[in-house]
Amino acid sequence: MSALFEQFVLESRELLEAAGAALLRLERDPTDKAPINDLFRALHTLKGATALFDLAPFTRMVHAGEDALMAVRDGRAAMSGELADRLLALLDIGAAWVDGLEHSQSLPDDADARAQAQEAGLRAALGGTAESAGSGTPAGFAWVDELPEADRAKAAGRRVTAIAYAPAEDCFFAGDDPLDLCRRIPDLLLLRIEATGAWPALTDLDPYRCALRFRALSGAPKDELTRLFRGAPDQVSLATIAIPALTEAASPAAPPSLATAMLREQARILRLPGSDEETAARRAAVLRAVRNILAAEGRAAERAALDRAAEGPVDALIPCIESLADGPAAAAPTAPAAPARRALRVDAERMDRLMALVAELVVAKGGLPHLAREAQEGRSADALAQSIKEAHNRIDSIVGDLQDAVLRLRLLPLSRVFDPLPRLVRDTARQLGKPVELHVSGGETEADKDILDILGEPLLHLVRNGLDHGVEPPERRRAAGKPEVAAIRVQAFQDSGGVVVEVSDDGAGIDAAAVRRKAVTQGALTAEQAAGLSDAEALRLIFLPGVSTSETVSDLSGRGVGMDAVRSAVEQAGGRVEVASTPGSGTRFRLVLPLTMMVTRLVTVETAGALYGLPMTLVTGMQRIPHGAIRRMKHAESVVVQDAVVPLLRLRRLLNLPEDERVRSGEAVLLVDLGGQPVALVVDAFRERADVVLKPMTGLLARLRGYAGTAVLGDGRLLLALNLRELV
Repeated sequence: MSALFEQFVLESRELLEAAGAALLRLERDPTDKAPINDLFRALHTLKGATALFDLAPFTRMVHAGEDALMAVRDGRAAMSGELADRLLALLDIGAAWVDGLEHSQSLPDDADARAQAQEAGLRAALGGTAESAGSGTPAGFAWVDELPEADRAKAAGRRVTAIAYAPAEDCFFAGDDPLDLCRRIPDLLLLRIEATGAWPALTDLDPYRCALRFRALSGAPKDELTRLFRGAPDQVSLATIAIPALTEAASPAAPPSLATAMLREQARILRLPGSDEETAARRAAVLRAVRNILAAEGRAAERAALDRAAEGPVDALIPCIESLADGPAAAAPTAPAAPARRALRVDAERMDRLMALVAELVVAKGGLPHLAREAQEGRSADALAQSIKEAHNRIDSIVGDLQDAVLRLRLLPLSRVFDPLPRLVRDTARQLGKPVELHVSGGETEADKDILDILGEPLLHLVRNGLDHGVEPPERRRAAGKPEVAAIRVQAFQDSGGVVVEVSDDGAGIDAAAVRRKAVTQGALTAEQAAGLSDAEALRLIFLPGVSTSETVSDLSGRGVGMDAVRSAVEQAGGRVEVASTPGSGTRFRLVLPLTMMVTRLVTVETAGALYGLPMTLVTGMQRIPHGAIRRMKHAESVVVQDAVVPLLRLRRLLNLPEDERVRSGEAVLLVDLGGQPVALVVDAFRERADVVLKPMTGLLARLRGYAGTAVLGDGRLLLALNLRELV
């Protein structure tokens, strides 16, 4: 993929996202001129970009959307739900096509049919109908009927715009370039370049006079071509013509591209009669033109065949050019496509800071050879130790700043995962018949791109769940004295070095009793265990697989897998999920995530002489508890923490390590939160907190699900990071 095409893919995605956001704003307030201008600008830019890469169906489809917006902007049509649906469908198709272009650099086989279907749908949404096919060919366009079937194949069975363009003889002096103008015809199906009359003798030929006329067929609408030729309205004639379908015996030929038409024209020029002098001059001009066409088409590899033919007579050169017009030479077997590269746009200031720190590190490194020489020369140990300590402190400071700078290169605003939510809420609310307003804040909050990749799906689950389960139908809200339009709020902020995302609604809330009953029915708990849970503890049961309070299964939810998937994804990122609900008032989910996954912040503990680490996001406290405060019931232990009974577990037992026989005055207890369930974990000793780069377990060790990975500490010791939920 060329750099230019890569840029096209990136910018097209941004334009489609911007268009979608503007369309949703326009639907909410059709009187606001700003969103329609933003939407029109995005589509207009996208149309130009697709035309640059000769993606005719894409260009035509976007142009149809642009025409629909012009009708709305000019007051000829109103923005309706149906029209918004059609435009959103157009953007969805465009997004899918861009994804396909990134991998195959071509549109799907049904692109033309889908583009035509979108055009028809937009016309219907605007209250119009498809134009009826006219009968007969307009005056001045008889040449269309005379076209051979091979030239008519691409347009067969379609309504096309026929173009008869006869530039003025002095058009060059007016700054016109007729050939360039024809190259910009959208959805070009056929181009014929003809002399306006008999060619004069070469000595009488005036190169500053245009002696050509152009005839073309285009799949673009007549209005678009009128705008293209607006600088030469007196030199062009346009007509909409229905091209009959080919007969069954006809064999459709591949549609000629502009390059194909130009190459065939060069072969025709070589066949023109003339003197030896004229033929030689014509031959040189044709060779220059063909080489330029091949270079522009990226077919430089075929130059060798052309150069060999150019050494022989004209009779050998003509068939060579005709074969080039038929298409590129057989290419070598295509190598497997490389995996798509993920693009990450970086703020220039952050990159400048990184480069400045690298420069500082280079300078600091340059001082180390000097210390080595001083050590060899026998400098006093105390003075040398002081110099080494100063150098270490300087390098340590730079490395710390460098680490922070590299992490900030990967930080992206949460708006990346918030942007799809308005569309989700709009479509789902229409499907459910529930008027809902979405309120989003904190989109400027930044997090590591890997965190954003993981956060996207849980966020969609939570918002969809709020729409389906949380928000009541309008009649129930009216009966409860609530506003008919429900509210879903998504907000984000940074807290304690991490990122917090909250999703809340003002719906009916979660019935803790119903959750208990469903958990018992699913076999997750016994009736006695469920009865012993507080309402807050019962709410956490919704994160268990298969537990759903919905009585029906729909396309949206009700299968009991959504909340479990949310919890698993968040915990995979080293975070946790909290839930709170008030019956009749609504529900709030709180996702607490680390700022980055590149460096994991752990609380380290020692057990049986080894070091272990737990994600700091799970740790809620540390304290020493006297033996007398531990309650025992059979094999289970518990402890009271902040007036709540919390189960107590021993890390040695979880890891199948020998019991500690030493007599202690109390136990070192780490308080952790496992998906809303508090647990007290007994360890041998607390150690320092550490920021580490975790390496996942590989090989046979990858099956040990109780371990999240390993890390090497600064003193060379190995640290095992625990996956406490798997151990419990």
